[in-house]
Amino acid sequence: MRAEQDEASALLDGLDLDTLLAALTRNRGYDAALRDPPGRRGWSDVTPGSVNFLDLDERIDRLARLLAINKGTPGASVAILAPLGPEAIVSILASLRAGLSPLMLPLHGNELELLRLIEASGAVMALGVSRVGPLRPLLMLRNLAMRAFGTRFVGGFGPDVPDGVAPLDMLMANPTLHPLPQLTERPVLQIADGVSLQGPIALPERELLGKALDISRALKPTVSSRIVTTLVGGDLAALASGPGVAMLSGLELLPLGLFNLGDLQACIEGGRNVHLVLPGTMEPALAHSRLAGHPALASLVFVHRASDARSLPAIDRPDVAIVDIEAHSAGDITVGKRQGPSIA
Repeated sequence: MRAEQDEASALLDGLDLDTLLAALTRNRGYDAALRDPPGRRGWSDVTPGSVNFLDLDERIDRLARLLAINKGTPGASVAILAPLGPEAIVSILASLRAGLSPLMLPLHGNELELLRLIEASGAVMALGVSRVGPLRPLLMLRNLAMRAFGTRFVGGFGPDVPDGVAPLDMLMANPTLHPLPQLTERPVLQIADGVSLQGPIALPERELLGKALDISRALKPTVSSRIVTTLVGGDLAALASGPGVAMLSGLELLPLGLFNLGDLQACIEGGRNVHLVLPGTMEPALAHSRLAGHPALASLVFVHRASDARSLPAIDRPDVAIVDIEAHSAGDITVGKRQGPSIA
């Protein structure tokens, strides 16, 4: 165990999300990095698409330079209200590149709960998406910014950006580039508990990548496979099992954004091996469904929250690796491999 810890420590030395993306951009720039589910338009009004590593890096750079205009002090907080999809991932990585600390807000929080998180973090900026099903995150962020004294910039992705909110898609298309600050150290990420909404909790990149490495070692993904995640929150379990593993391994990440069974079925089709990330509470439903026997499933990752009740039946697929993530809190998880394919 000690040897494995030393090896992991050596692998993570000097590594951060920007370094990983730079390597992927150099070596596999035209490969798909992020892909929207086919039904995305129905819950967001955004046409589904895909982004390769070169495009992803450019979007991150443009948003980072846009955020730098506001001259937030190093490490200042940026609140993000969006499902764990392309916009949230771009916002997180752009904030870090601009020397700012991203805070993923729970989408289901009410205004008072979100206002407390924003004020506790001292957020000077807020970013969000225009629509997630019946939710209107940008309207909420605009209202919160009017009440939170320190929040001086609100930007939004999507086709329906309300007055008083900067349209990020349009501004990022502007060719004018602004200089990025010289960073002496990387800022931390911030997370909140999706159940209790307690936080914000500081999450160093190294800790995120360390847990992503644990998950990746258990899954042993191949470059030709993809990760499909149904998690929408931004705690350590969601960030490590989705974006973290994808960045470490260079896999295509397909976040559902809003759960839809038809979308999930479509995401598993297509000829690629799939590493499917689900809440632990969904295991019995998956065990009863036809998807449980789908030949494209290479592995299953179940995230078990402290408040979840365990129930049967469990998946019975000896040919599929199953990894259990025990989320003791927003920033404390344990990764364990339940089973793996039999070795002949």
